[in-house]
Amino acid sequence: MTVQLYGELISDEWDWIYSYWEIPHCCPMQVREAIKQLPEGEDLIVEINCPGGDVWAGFEIFGLLQACSAHTEAHIIAMAASAATTVTSGCDTVLASPVAQVMIHQPAARGGYLNNDGARELVQFLDSVRASIINGYVIKAAGKTPRARFEELVDNSTWMPVQDAMALGLVDGLLDADEDAAQRITASGGIVISNVASLSVTPQALLERYEAAVRAGTMEEVPGHPVAREAAHALSKAADAVNAAADAIGKLGDAAKSASHMASDWKLQAAIDLARARCRA
Repeated sequence: MTVQLYGELISDEWDWIYSYWEIPHCCPMQVREAIKQLPEGEDLIVEINCPGGDVWAGFEIFGLLQACSAHTEAHIIAMAASAATTVTSGCDTVLASPVAQVMIHQPAARGGYLNNDGARELVQFLDSVRASIINGYVIKAAGKTPRARFEELVDNSTWMPVQDAMALGLVDGLLDADEDAAQRITASGGIVISNVASLSVTPQALLERYEAAVRAGTMEEVPGHPVAREAAHALSKAADAVNAAADAIGKLGDAAKSASHMASDWKLQAAIDLARARCRA
């Protein structure tokens, strides 16, 4: 049986919104359902063309594949990048197209403002996630590449052709290539290093687009995912405006108090200076 993991890797909870906008994606429930339906004695083929995505979704699929009693085989038909390499590391065997690309790098966080304490906590958290990602590579490589080398490659955001992934132990062989072709491919080649800074659309952005489309009447509401209609939406916006106005008034009041204190201080200082001048006279 073959399960196809194409597009961005997301958590199960966002499957509906990506499906709504017809954005290619994959998620853990695809693998879970495939394992449930897998006939006894049949291998599970995980066909991958994925740029990565949600690290927890990758960890979940890794766990599902590791726990699968059947033989699991990853087929990288074009790309396995970022979290997708955690998925391939969970398979018993990894095969790749001769033109496939593999990319490993550090995890990244998306979020709002952080204070100093929050920033320190985030660094510790990302270091922990990074260690977990590398654990998967070390297990897959089975001693072929030391952990320190994987740490270096992850920190450098490393893109690599299939021969370099094979040398590291992340890929076991080639798809649809004879032995002579495999030898020619692995005879030479260096690792290509690149820093990647491209981010896909976020689930929250898709959700906001969905809600706006439903309110505008250009799309139907998805069952189970209701959208607040115009009246409620307008009321919410009005409440936000009132709160913003209250904050502004509060700030003006604080500024007025500050100005009053400054004026009082100035008058007091002027009286003192005048008294000193009279004493000197």
